[in-house]
Amino acid sequence: MLNYAGDWLFPKAEDFKTERELSTRVLSVLDKWFHIQEQVSGLHQGRDPVRIDAVLVPRDPEPWYDEEPAFGVEFKRPIQNANLGSYYAWAGQAADYAHSEFGRFGRVQVFLCPSPMVGYLYSEEGLAVLRQRRANGPAFAEQSAMKLAALLPDPRDTPERITVRANKAKRDHQARLDAEDTTARSLGFEDNVHREHEQRRATALELMRLLGHFNVGELMPSRYYGWTLLRSGVPLWSENRGIHRRFSLKPRTATRGR
Repeated sequence: MLNYAGDWLFPKAEDFKTERELSTRVLSVLDKWFHIQEQVSGLHQGRDPVRIDAVLVPRDPEPWYDEEPAFGVEFKRPIQNANLGSYYAWAGQAADYAHSEFGRFGRVQVFLCPSPMVGYLYSEEGLAVLRQRRANGPAFAEQSAMKLAALLPDPRDTPERITVRANKAKRDHQARLDAEDTTARSLGFEDNVHREHEQRRATALELMRLLGHFNVGELMPSRYYGWTLLRSGVPLWSENRGIHRRFSLKPRTATRGR
């Protein structure tokens, strides 16, 4: 099982100007191992028209579990600081596609590229920004107290009282941050930012495990395997190793075996 924190290479928003640019680059790599049909139309629950970005069929089906293996891929250009709701909506869209019929392919499991969890995890740059934001927090609390006093003046206030109140806001904020960091270190983390990041990483993995049972997986580049298909956080195939596990690519319904 790959580690969300260190094993994956998360695509950056600035690397791709459009979603089409992302899909073209990824599919050009995968073309070595898969027949690719792009923009495949289908019907959701037999009535609503849908269209998936691509359906991939292994050029050599022999190592795969199914006699006629095929799977869908849906791309989304990574957006820096995107609202998490947009990634959840994208995952929901993929679940709808997994319950759709795509012509001769029928129903297919859908792999999202990149993982919808890219919006849930902090990059190294993001961690640095969060630490700087925390460091600026006490000064911001002090400035906010001063601004509040100017916006809502109290006749009983004096410049000295306002300064005392602002200084107290600064000290209180710093004390809260220090307490959070102390608690985080007692649990073995570098600081509270690191603790929150690890919590989000664990949550991301649990969410993808759940989505795997709704026939939604991930297509992401790994430091070790290259481009990798995962379901429920478990590698199924990669460009450097081939088949990892002979699981079925057919959407699962009542049973949850292969």
